[in-house]
Amino acid sequence: MRSHPFFSVCLLLIHLFLMDSQTVGASERLQDRFTKEHPLLFGLDLDYPPLEYLDETGAPKGCDVEFTRELLHRMDINFIYQPNTWENISDDVISGKVDLGMMVYSPYRKDILNYSRAVIRLYYQIVHRKDADTYFDMRNLRGKEVAFMLSKPVRDTLTHFGAKPVVVRELGLAFQQLAQGKYDAIICFRYQAKYLIDTYNLDNLVAEDFTLTPREYCLVSKDKELIEAIDQHVTHMHADGTIDRIYDIALHAEAVEIPQWLWYAIVCFVVVTLIVIVVMQLKHSKRLNKEMERAKRSEQLKTILLGNVSHALRTPLNAIIGFSDVLCTADDGKNISLEERQMLYGEINKNGHQLFHFINELLLLSNLESSNREFNYEICNIEEEMEKLEKEFKPKVKPKVNLYISKAPLVVNVDIELFRTLIYHLLSNAVSYTEEGTIEVSYNQQDDGLYFEVKDTGQGIPESMRENIFALLSDKSTYMRSESPGLGLTICRTIINLYKGKIGAKSAKGEGSTFWIWIPIHS
Repeated sequence: MRSHPFFSVCLLLIHLFLMDSQTVGASERLQDRFTKEHPLLFGLDLDYPPLEYLDETGAPKGCDVEFTRELLHRMDINFIYQPNTWENISDDVISGKVDLGMMVYSPYRKDILNYSRAVIRLYYQIVHRKDADTYFDMRNLRGKEVAFMLSKPVRDTLTHFGAKPVVVRELGLAFQQLAQGKYDAIICFRYQAKYLIDTYNLDNLVAEDFTLTPREYCLVSKDKELIEAIDQHVTHMHADGTIDRIYDIALHAEAVEIPQWLWYAIVCFVVVTLIVIVVMQLKHSKRLNKEMERAKRSEQLKTILLGNVSHALRTPLNAIIGFSDVLCTADDGKNISLEERQMLYGEINKNGHQLFHFINELLLLSNLESSNREFNYEICNIEEEMEKLEKEFKPKVKPKVNLYISKAPLVVNVDIELFRTLIYHLLSNAVSYTEEGTIEVSYNQQDDGLYFEVKDTGQGIPESMRENIFALLSDKSTYMRSESPGLGLTICRTIINLYKGKIGAKSAKGEGSTFWIWIPIHS
């Protein structure tokens, strides 16, 4: 029996009326609780500029102060600020000494505290001296002394990539010490980096975006009813532009909240763009324009490449989504033991890093093939470069593998960045496929060029793959067998083509492989 439209409208109006009544009722109860005699206590950080701090006169200042004044004024709630140190604010909120505070969302505290919807999102940056000879990305953190304010995600990331984490309590002091040479880098939020560099006139420091998940900055309380009432006002303050106005100057518009669906759309757009770029490079190559047969082969390459890239992206994504679904649907941990939960977390982390690495490789390959790169020739001490490689790769080889890198004195004029990329990928390939035995790296100068050889006792290359080993993206029968394919050899081939050099491999299945390159030396 169908319901009459009139009754449907009536039910909707009743529902809206009840919701509005509940909201009004909650607001009235909060106003009755927080009076002039017993105001709401807001936990304020003594020294957290430009968000929260006390000025020279002891008056509360900062974006959070302006925001909470506007918010609690709209809610008609009496309140006062309760200043304390940064490390004690969370304890005050958890223990109930203060009624409200502002914190970065933490999944470890979500069961003991109530978080509002995000007021702003905070993005990470890594700060280092301008004269540093290292590009500070994830892969180059090993052995670096990196300071940060106490944060489990930051500490876990630094530890995973082999850095030396240093917890600091005063970020302003740490910035000054970094400028004087004490640390290699500092990880902090974007607004902190700009504010402290400008405040202390640290002209020798530079801040760059760092690949860590943005953090949500929320209001937090033990009082669920208070947070639910706050959520409605935060929604309105986002809609009318109040939050943008308050936080825009200090945070350079990073407070604008991007909907989750838009993040997914951006990720999909980036991945599709990368695939299209690589496909277009294959489609418009000179070889394909010369012969009809090569043109037909181009269409085949396009289809296979899309399938291979989809496979490489989908495999870790499936694992991440699948394991996440298991964790999300678990009944408060009763269905999954602690050991199983830790295993799932580990698998999600491993596949996330695998996906991140593959996209980085795609970006590098796309950049090499799509741009007319100018060579930046520099004097390079090959012996010193080999020492650096040895330190980096010795911890990565399997327990039953011995790594031998010759270090004969040799100084040549090469593009150091491309040279490092070449040797890094060749050596990574050997380390990945050698379970026991030896890996030997040797080099010498011959025929007005630099000859390098990486020899291993790994599993070798099957005969079906040898002809196309440097272009695996175009071979469906061999490439799709790998669960975590890399683009290292394809990148090496692309660099060698830029150099107008030579590259080759000698191998037999089960007997190891020898990869060699020759690049001309610029006079």
